[in-house]
Parts: sequence; C-alpha cells; structure tokens
Amino acid sequence: MKVILPALFLLTPLVSSSATDLKVAVWEGAAPFFQRTEAGWKGPCTDIFRAIEELEPQVRFVTDPEPMPLRRVEYEMQAGRRDIVCGARKSAAREEAGFQFLKNYVHITGYRLAVRGSDSIQVKTWDDVRLTKERVLILQGHADIPRLQAMGIQLDSSAPSAEQNLIKLIGGRARFFYARDSYFKSSEFLARGDRQVKVLPVLFDPSPAFIATSKNVSAELYQLIDQAYAKLLKNGEVARILRTHGIEN
Repeated sequence: MKVILPALFLLTPLVSSSATDLKVAVWEGAAPFFQRTEAGWKGPCTDIFRAIEELEPQVRFVTDPEPMPLRRVEYEMQAGRRDIVCGARKSAAREEAGFQFLKNYVHITGYRLAVRGSDSIQVKTWDDVRLTKERVLILQGHADIPRLQAMGIQLDSSAPSAEQNLIKLIGGRARFFYARDSYFKSSEFLARGDRQVKVLPVLFDPSPAFIATSKNVSAELYQLIDQAYAKLLKNGEVARILRTHGIEN
C-alpha cells in the first residue's frame, strides 16, 4: 500500500491536465477556411485552432479527415457527434439548433456570382438576377437559401460541394453560381486555371463568418475557447494568420 499510494498521487495531475478533444467538422467547399493538401488540412481555421491550443493546452482540436456536405455538418453538430465548425455564418435556424457562435468573428466576406466564361451578362442587384429568371447554383444547406427564395431567386441547392456546382455551371445547368468572394480567391478555385468560369465584379451580402460550437459543448469550455480567441484577436495573431493566407478583413 505504501508503494501504490505515491504512484496514484503522481498520476493525479496527469489525469486532471489531460486535454479535451473537440471534433471539428469541415464542409464541402470550405475554402479558404480549410484547404486540402497531401499533408492534411491547411488554412486560417487550422492555424487559429493551433494558436488556441497553445494558449489553452487543455483543449485539442481534432479535424475530420474528410469533408461532409454542409447539411450533414449541421446535422452532426445538432446531434452532438461534432463539436465545432469554423467559417460559419449566423442564421436563426442555426442558433435555434444550438450553435454557440463565438462573440468575435473570423472574417467578413461578401459573395459573388460566377458565370460561364463566354457569358456577357452583368448584374448589379438581386432584382437584376431575379428578372433574368435564371437559376442560381448554391451550396446545399447554405444559410442564405431561405432569404434568397423569399426574394424570388430561382435556386438549385442540390450539390453538396463547390466543385460540383462549377461542373454544373460549365455544363449549362444554371447561369449563376453563388459563393464566397474568399472562395473565388482561394487556391482551391484558382488551381483550376481554366477560362470556362468568370467571376462577376459585384459584391453581394457582406457578412461575418464565425467559429461556432455545438450545444453539447459546455459553457465552461465555450468560454475558454471564446476568451482564447479574443486574446488572439487583441494581440494581432488572427490578423497575421489571415494575411498569411491572403485574406484581409
């Protein structure tokens, strides 16, 4: 007994200091927040999570190796099988589903419309788009779907990935593709290197993108992450990370 007790005593700090794993979900078309490489995911969200881990060693972010359709990401978050997402827009539906958005956003980005390279159309407002009576491709489960439908925009939200929407656009199955401005500036899009798609100049719907936890993440853990992220904003680390990936707020 005299031998066992000291051993147990020495083990106690190790148990109490062990990190909590948080399962990070990545959705199809999450660039530039997450971009796939041979070595795994890279991007500003990956770097931000690493910086939070350095500030708070009791938190560890474990990112899914494969992306999921956005609708499934929302379902997995609501079901508690995933803990955190990065680059998400706020919506009433997501907040009702229990998404806990950090107080500070990651990046403000607008949206643009892409068309086929041979298309000479120019639109400046959603009214212009609506009057064309043409379909707009949008990512399945996108937070803007209800709002755009209410405006009378004809949407095709059947594709779960940006790449699939680009294929459909090039194939003439819709006239427009709606996606983040920062996606069109990402290496994932630019790596295509073709002239079959062009991005129209008008910026639509600027809004912030956030890190959000699921409702199953405790208030204490949420607070820990929120405070760590606030520190990274204050000391300029978030701005540095964004610049490294070619993103300016």
